[in-house]
Amino acid sequence: MEYRILGKSDLNPSVIGYGAWGIGGEPFWKTEGEEKSIRSIEKAFDLGINFYDTAPVYGFGYSERLLGKALHSKRKEIMIATKCGLRWEEEEIEAIEKKSTRESIFEEIDLSLKRLRTDYVDLYQVHWPDENTPIEETMDALLKIQKAGKVRYIGVSNYSVDQMKESLKYGQIVSLQPMYNMLERDIEKEILPFCIEGNIGVICYSSLASGVLTGKYDENTRFEDWRGQEIIGHFTGDVFKSHVRKVKEITKIAQKLGKTTAQLAINWLLHQKGVTTALVGVKNPEQTEQNVGAVGWEIPDDDLENISDILEERRT
Repeated sequence: MEYRILGKSDLNPSVIGYGAWGIGGEPFWKTEGEEKSIRSIEKAFDLGINFYDTAPVYGFGYSERLLGKALHSKRKEIMIATKCGLRWEEEEIEAIEKKSTRESIFEEIDLSLKRLRTDYVDLYQVHWPDENTPIEETMDALLKIQKAGKVRYIGVSNYSVDQMKESLKYGQIVSLQPMYNMLERDIEKEILPFCIEGNIGVICYSSLASGVLTGKYDENTRFEDWRGQEIIGHFTGDVFKSHVRKVKEITKIAQKLGKTTAQLAINWLLHQKGVTTALVGVKNPEQTEQNVGAVGWEIPDDDLENISDILEERRT
């Protein structure tokens, strides 16, 4: 396994991080059961993964509880990242709301610590910007719980450059967690250069485009989970068909290199300037082991050029 320093912190996470959204289960994902989820967490640890990313909303607390159960005996050897700012009254997707007020953050951190069976988290991230709460108030609350020793470092997720600039007026943020993968590259325009310039670590989520970059889907695939909603866009209509065409070409390059499509996609992501860690969700130990095969090798230059042509639709 390889490790990189996260921004201006002393955290040294593995380049592949355990993304714990998937093991949270309903209403977002289907799992293979608690036993396999825990085994996948333990397998990740055995393979050198030391960074585990979760959030209260993943399974409405279930993901955090699973990590707490599986990792509490290994707490000093790992880094746990969780989030705040999404609340719910009922356990339904439609009931989730953005809320990053002072009072909510003070309440959320204690609930997360209890579920995770720990007295601190290494990285505490605002999950989504709350347009109804001043960033100054949000940062003030985060700095207070940091001073109290409940969090080591502060990060943000899904923030724009302007929102990060505003946050930095009040205190240090060491990381950004954006969506970034071969197929979804919007952050390359402004956000990634800003993070590189300011030494803000980038922790990528949706590294495999929620499964599309595994190569297992075709144009006729229909999703029964949250991806089937028309509002998502990336998994329906012409956009999805374009993604599938590109992945078919990427798969040919992966096969030539003796790698899986997913391994090639993760390796490509980890070699983008500014990226610290790629979060990858898994359902079982076998998937964990396959993902680790993305580390320790280089994509040849000519294949990198071919990949660029494919992604820019110069060949598809």
